[in-house]
Amino acid sequence: MNSRDSNTPPRILKHHTCPSLSGNSILSYHLGYDAVGEISFQLIGNTGSGKFNTDWVSLSGIEALIAKRPDCSTLSSATLRHLFQGKSTNSPSFLFAVLFAEEIVRAGPDRDSGYLLGDIQAYRQRVAVLTTESLDPPVSAAMPINTPKPKRSGKEKA
Repeated sequence: MNSRDSNTPPRILKHHTCPSLSGNSILSYHLGYDAVGEISFQLIGNTGSGKFNTDWVSLSGIEALIAKRPDCSTLSSATLRHLFQGKSTNSPSFLFAVLFAEEIVRAGPDRDSGYLLGDIQAYRQRVAVLTTESLDPPVSAAMPINTPKPKRSGKEKA
């Protein structure tokens, strides 16, 4: 359920960035679409020091986890933990930030009310429009891909 079943990577429809949920770093990710019509996400970069998993994660897998929840009123990144068992603990939160940026989840009405599920069907329709565009867009040089923080030296020269 975590990664897609196919060995062929999806066609990259979009390279994008978004803030992490904490706002302490900027995440880079791919939105992909494969030959059987599966929408998938791949984390590819973080301007902070947090590690993450780069496996493609399908929207169908995410939907299946959301459907299994006993309380369907609010969502959190903990909902996605099953997708990353035995992998980086940052990955569920980072993927959740991507889902928020893509408007698959949205903020609840109150500050501490959690997140609500967005309109996944409308999202699928927006992605369908992207699939009609030409080849994979080029990777932007402006997008960070696992950019390490610069190390400080003991003495800085003027």
